[in-house]
Amino acid sequence: GRLSSEGDPIINLMDEALSATARLAHRAALSRDEEEVVVRRILAADPATLFLARHFGSLPTFERHLRNSVQQQLSSGQDASHHAAAASTAAAAISAGDALFLRRSVIAYNTTQPVPQPVVRRALEAAILAPNHFLTEPWRFYECGPETRSKLVALNEKKAAAFALVPRMLVISVAASEYGPDGSISTKKGLEDYAAAACAAQNFMLSLAAHGVGSKWMTGALGVPPEAVLQVVGADVQAERLVGVIWFGFPAVPLSASSSAPVRKRGVDGVLQQLP
Repeated sequence: GRLSSEGDPIINLMDEALSATARLAHRAALSRDEEEVVVRRILAADPATLFLARHFGSLPTFERHLRNSVQQQLSSGQDASHHAAAASTAAAAISAGDALFLRRSVIAYNTTQPVPQPVVRRALEAAILAPNHFLTEPWRFYECGPETRSKLVALNEKKAAAFALVPRMLVISVAASEYGPDGSISTKKGLEDYAAAACAAQNFMLSLAAHGVGSKWMTGALGVPPEAVLQVVGADVQAERLVGVIWFGFPAVPLSASSSAPVRKRGVDGVLQQLP
């Protein structure tokens, strides 16, 4: 059956594109390789493919335009997932307005579908656009490869089995302009820098959500001392403090603005004072 796309523009476009491609595949208008490339592009929310299907999917010329695009990629030997995930401004624009409502804390991931590196890079570029006082740029990012993830997982034997199912991890720290006498983040500048790094973490996750990638911000340092995490990634423990470990990957259940979020008991009215 068709995907439930109500209120979710990304899913809607993907649904339309898959339907148009399926019609071509049904009458053998695409080779097996061509079909695979197109489907991988659509599932990675490639904007060019989605828009092509949206505007030409019902026209006789759709097959020609699509095959030309695919053949260029196949002839150049470019990997389909890399092409599909070239996270351009257009890709983010499809769902940027809904990214806030798409984001959820995800703990169950599809471990067979890797997150394309351009999507991660785009999210990091979004992260460093976070507001920061006097442009101190206090955030530091540690993108963890398989070896480093294994070391992080091994820090907590009791939860190692669950942590091992997380596809990707990004460690975020703050190199604050100053710390309190006891080394804590307690001074005016230190608090400003930590707030900036927290904003960067949210920007990173929102950008991922705009591309259908789920995430979870782990502030509990994986159940181990924060310094242990910083040491694993090679951070300067004297100069940096842990902000969190961001788990991320394509979720086992696709993100959807229509899925329920934890109820905010206070709501907007419970925390808002409208002043004259």
